Amino acid sequence: MDWSRADALSGGLVALAVLAGVALWPQLPAEVAIHFSASGTPDNYVPTAVGVFLLPAIMLGTLLFTTVALRADPPSHPHTAPVVVVSTTAFLGVLHVLVLAWNAGYPVPLDGLLPGTLAFAACLIAYTYWREGVSWS
Repeated sequence: MDWSRADALSGGLVALAVLAGVALWPQLPAEVAIHFSASGTPDNYVPTAVGVFLLPAIMLGTLLFTTVALRADPPSHPHTAPVVVVSTTAFLGVLHVLVLAWNAGYPVPLDGLLPGTLAFAACLIAYTYWREGVSWS
């Protein structure tokens, strides 16, 4: 995957996250949960507008930051940076949709988010080490 495709795909994922929030808006309560304990219990609430647009804004900021950083100091393999950028954007988008769906009343098992997040991070780190030829020792 080259940079232009990665940028377009990541931008599209941010747009889809916004569209998901707008589509679910009528089903959302006045205050939505945006943070959950490790057991899946909500522990932080914000107004609906913040809940719908905050994570897409974070996605966009993360996309811009990682793109600039990885272009300023590119990895040795040309596919590493685009994969890291797209997968990170996609991961944040999935989290956003799951949290919105939970708030809209859909049965989303949020107690699996922490293990899923750790698995995603481990896979992304392993991919980067493998692609860059970094030794594990």
